[in-house]
Amino acid sequence: MYRLTYNFDSLNRHGVSIANVDEVIGTGIWEELPPSVRGNERLMFIGFTSNDRLLEIGVEYFDDNQIEHVFHADDATNHNRIIFRNRVRK
Repeated sequence: MYRLTYNFDSLNRHGVSIANVDEVIGTGIWEELPPSVRGNERLMFIGFTSNDRLLEIGVEYFDDNQIEHVFHADDATNHNRIIFRNRVRK
């Protein structure tokens, strides 16, 4: 089982709560990102919170330590809004 860790600087800077992160990861769509500089798999989750805020949540997977690290949490960029709209319409 993976343990979830957070970049609290990013969450606090953008006014994103852990509950918001959980909502988006649990119900949003995801896009693969290029591997991190460490070679780890990364995903960008895009989805709405219960208060209708469209967020993007970046997660890096550290298999050796079994950690999922939220490295980015912010309002969805225009690029990710388009990805979300196109995927949800299908």
